[in-house]
Amino acid sequence: MSLPKAVYEELEKVVGSRNISDKEYVLAGNRAQTPEIPVRHRSADAIVLPGSTEEVAEIVRICRRHGVRYVGTVSGGIPTAYATEENTILIHFKRMNRILEINEKDRYAVVEPGVRHVQLYPEVRKRGLSYTAAAVGPGGSVLVNIACTGGDHHNQYGSSRPTRYLLGVEMVTPEGEILRTGSLEAGAGWFCPESAGPSLRGIVKGYSGNAGHIGIVTKCAIALDRCKGPAATRTEGVSPHSRIYMDDECSRVYVFNYSSIQDVGRAMLALGESEVGATVQKYFYLPLSLMMTSSANEFWEKWDGFRKAFPMPLVVHLAPHSVREREYEEKILFDVVRETGGVRLPRELERWWEEHMDYFMIVSRLQSVLRLGGSWLPIKTGGESVRHLCDIGDSIREFIHDFTDTGKIFDAPQNYQIIPMEYGHFASFELLFMWDRTDPNSFRYMQEFCAASRETDLKHHAHSMTAGGYGRAGEALGRLYCDCHLWAGRIRHSFDPDFDPDA
Repeated sequence: MSLPKAVYEELEKVVGSRNISDKEYVLAGNRAQTPEIPVRHRSADAIVLPGSTEEVAEIVRICRRHGVRYVGTVSGGIPTAYATEENTILIHFKRMNRILEINEKDRYAVVEPGVRHVQLYPEVRKRGLSYTAAAVGPGGSVLVNIACTGGDHHNQYGSSRPTRYLLGVEMVTPEGEILRTGSLEAGAGWFCPESAGPSLRGIVKGYSGNAGHIGIVTKCAIALDRCKGPAATRTEGVSPHSRIYMDDECSRVYVFNYSSIQDVGRAMLALGESEVGATVQKYFYLPLSLMMTSSANEFWEKWDGFRKAFPMPLVVHLAPHSVREREYEEKILFDVVRETGGVRLPRELERWWEEHMDYFMIVSRLQSVLRLGGSWLPIKTGGESVRHLCDIGDSIREFIHDFTDTGKIFDAPQNYQIIPMEYGHFASFELLFMWDRTDPNSFRYMQEFCAASRETDLKHHAHSMTAGGYGRAGEALGRLYCDCHLWAGRIRHSFDPDFDPDA
């Protein structure tokens, strides 16, 4: 089905003939079949490239008038960023890629949806500032990570999750209304999300974002932190064989291995009580092994050694503001590790982190995780207390061996990460698993594994999976979160009267 000519012409008047197309070769270039989803995406009926908030609002009004569905997209990094039904257009934000303001005094930046981390992060870093760039790699959209979806980061232990950094927002509701929040609506600028204007940060973002269900965010301000570490870094080589060094006597990385996730949790909480470190995290040992090798062949040569050397690595990055403070933090760190049973890894393994300091910034080596050529999926991407998430880590053994021992998924049963936030007051969890997408049964295995994980959470009343969905679709998990599926449906209905919260 193609877009009706009258609708196409209305949209063309808004964005201009150069910024809309229904040609099949253009649409095919914006249709993706991601490795983990065997179903082919269909082409949208048209793709539209707005250049301003006002143009987005007019596009939404036209779609609403004619009953046309729309999907907003930037990098297309998730399966829902594409057309899945007929009578759907893509609203692509590649033209809206401006850094509108970097305010060094009040420490915030204002960006449009098309701004990537690789654009913004170097600019704020040069000014001695930083922010929690989500660990999606440099090509991820800053606005999407901060305002619309999840986005945990390896530095949130010494700072916080992107949720906390969202300030003012400008967005277009499903009815085509332009809405501004916080101090922005009061005419006082972007600096505060909760001011005389409407305070909607919890509704716009919540914990993991609503993925555009209550509107399209066209501008947002994010809070900036003082940079931990030097403003300039030294680079060598060309990606993916590049090195990024932080030449600073205050910066140190230490990696320890543990045999028990409960001991890891004790170490995290003890370090948090002393507010030691910029990064403290229990990291995945499979992606770590992939990042530390330069090819799939080298990975297979070293994998058995790596999995025995650090099945449960605790990564600690110290980034204080003086050498004296670093020495103080080192004393506390080594005392905590000794008391909790950690064993420091050989220096040659630790050195990898010091040669790839971008890992603690925008994770440009993330593509190395795809080196094996299979499919991968992160699940259990919720947040809770450090102790609760350590218990969830222990519960994985109840079901994962049925899949690893039979070859249904990659044999890496401890491949999950826990990242504390705000010095251990909260934490995020992520279980990442891989499988062979060339196996015709692989998609079924993936579904079975996700179902087993979900059932284990429900059995233990565990809060590791982010509650999503509305009405009956979100009921199973929503019951664990104070019936949030019902409240989410009512909130969405208030923004989009055409949405049925009980469907």
